[in-house]
Amino acid sequence: MRGRGSSCSRSAHSDPNGWDHGAGWKGPAADDLLTLAVLLVLIAESRSALESTDDAVRTTAITELRERMIGREPYTDDSAFWDEVSESLD
Repeated sequence: MRGRGSSCSRSAHSDPNGWDHGAGWKGPAADDLLTLAVLLVLIAESRSALESTDDAVRTTAITELRERMIGREPYTDDSAFWDEVSESLD
């Protein structure tokens, strides 16, 4: 970590592929924080099926979860962010 007197420019710390801009942008996760919290609760409620050792159970759980999420927040239907979340659960 650099001290206050650092001569390093701000751009030296910029990541053009960061999560919030550039190639890192994955679209909105939700319209508001309350909706995001609900989506995270839906994931938590599906935890045991998502952690199943049975591939068919996990696949069904992911599909059902995405359908429930889309019902709550349309952004999840066409969201690179939620696509990556789903892939990480598979």
